[in-house]
Amino acid sequence: MSKRQIESDSDIDVSSTDESDVELDQQKNGDEEGEGDAQMEDTVDVDFDFFDLNPEVDFHATKNFLRQLFGDDHAGFDISGLADLLLTKNSVGTSIKTDGKESDPFALLSVISLSDNLKNPAVKNLIEYVLKKTKSNLELNVTLKKLLSSSQQQQQQQQSTTTTTTKGKGRPARVGLIVSERLINMPVEVVPPMYKMLLDEMKNAENANERYEFDYFLVISKVYQLVDAVEKEDDDEKARSKKRKTPANEPRAIEMDYFHLEDQILELNAVSKGVFDYDNKDKQETDSRRVFTDYGIDPKLSIILLTKDNLAKAVLEMAEMFHV
Repeated sequence: MSKRQIESDSDIDVSSTDESDVELDQQKNGDEEGEGDAQMEDTVDVDFDFFDLNPEVDFHATKNFLRQLFGDDHAGFDISGLADLLLTKNSVGTSIKTDGKESDPFALLSVISLSDNLKNPAVKNLIEYVLKKTKSNLELNVTLKKLLSSSQQQQQQQQSTTTTTTKGKGRPARVGLIVSERLINMPVEVVPPMYKMLLDEMKNAENANERYEFDYFLVISKVYQLVDAVEKEDDDEKARSKKRKTPANEPRAIEMDYFHLEDQILELNAVSKGVFDYDNKDKQETDSRRVFTDYGIDPKLSIILLTKDNLAKAVLEMAEMFHV
């Protein structure tokens, strides 16, 4: 059963527009008035339906989303194990589809309890990876170590530090992993409603205090840097370079951009954050991702840590920024 539908005439309008000049052949079409060049517009409207996650239908699509989310390092994760956790019975989260609940999702947003699954091999592997990647960011690394340590270690740390203890609740802080991924051409306007539904579902879920009462949320995402493509200069190009006032080998300014525009808002509300290189980085692969004349795309790992309150604040800001 669909949670909600975004109609084609709503604020969210996904269209594919192809504009071209069409030359009218007056001799062949004598019954048409001579209008010179005409502009034709072809628009496709899409209605999005929001659905609960469905273990019987969404497993393979969820695995594909996880592979896409973890980028070049996806082979090092237990993708199937993480997909199983996302799609457990009575899990919270939303998928977006256009052809009924049996069809493949175009987007997915859900949460996994890291604190409740510290001994799960898939989660343990993920935590080890995150702690390894964040070593270069001392603040983020230390905070995550305290939050994602084993239950026994948390209890010991609770006696000596308040960093991992929720004030007034007398228990170690709980961490949820937010998994948010979608097809690259999905509009960002679908994201605020998905986050709002996730917050509502966690609050109203059965045994919500035990299962979804998170104090922190970890968001793993991707950003990308525009880099010089790997190319060989020929002799003529080298000769021309000598005549330039600006040296050809002068490094360009680093440009970073977002696959998920909402990450900008999450970062502004983060307790800590960082951007890191993938372990499996292929320069030739980077060059093959060229979408501009002079640049290739170099994806990087983004790790964002937010408190519960700051996530709720970020969701409101998303709705305002993206006019939902």
